[in-house]
Amino acid sequence: MEQQRVVALGFFDGVHRGHQAIVKKAVDLAREKGMQAAVVTFENHPRAYVRGRAPDMISTFQRRYALLQEHGAQLVVALPFDRNMAETTPEEFARMLKERYRAAVVVCGTNYRFGRNAAGKPEHFEAFGLETHVVPPVLYGSRVVSSTYIRESVRDGKVGLARRLLGRPFDLEGPIVGGFQVGRTLGYPTINIRVEDGLLMPHKGVYVTRVTVDGQSFRAVTNVGTRPTFTDADIVSVESHLLDFSGDIYGHEASVEFLKYLRPERGFTDGDALRSQIAKDIQQALAYRG
Repeated sequence: MEQQRVVALGFFDGVHRGHQAIVKKAVDLAREKGMQAAVVTFENHPRAYVRGRAPDMISTFQRRYALLQEHGAQLVVALPFDRNMAETTPEEFARMLKERYRAAVVVCGTNYRFGRNAAGKPEHFEAFGLETHVVPPVLYGSRVVSSTYIRESVRDGKVGLARRLLGRPFDLEGPIVGGFQVGRTLGYPTINIRVEDGLLMPHKGVYVTRVTVDGQSFRAVTNVGTRPTFTDADIVSVESHLLDFSGDIYGHEASVEFLKYLRPERGFTDGDALRSQIAKDIQQALAYRG
């Protein structure tokens, strides 16, 4: 007989502390019952299909998948949320979990909804023959830890708060691409990260960051913005000056972790004024401990 599973349910954007509590409960139950710990989620945000637009994602699909595994999921199943899924009744969804994915137990949050018109609630799983565990919300202060709260924090530049809600620094990942070489002319060469469309972007400004490339991490100063000293374009870029590093890493993948907001992005009268400010930003980054 094939091994049965404890299945954690949710979209898990960002895999924040609330999501981690759900996955941990599933992992603990699976260990107790001699079952496999699994996650059933969706490739695309249901709101993208239902409303035509998804919220900005906190993490890429690949990052979300990897984080779920890091937190103990032995199997991650990502279903497409399409017309067929939208028309699936709550009973059909529960039957799919049992028959296709061998779920004997499900774990979800209090606000989890499933099936056509989101008519299914956590308590309905029991009626469909699934042992059900509902994990209460995780609070930060008096507010529930949620993807929405994290988006608000990141958009406001409150990356320290986002770090506490996520349980790790907010980060952006992407390939290193060529830029305008402005930093190099100032004596502070930067790497430019191409960020996937639809991802959450931090408030424009300068940050203390940690950049990881090929398994090596470097302290860095990162500017998120439009380079107002040199251009009037409105394209937002993510440029990082890595401290104590020199080399050619174009084409490599990089991760930028946002640790502290330093100042807003602003235009300067000339390159010398900008160069002086960058030197001050670097001193703050060197002094940062956290």
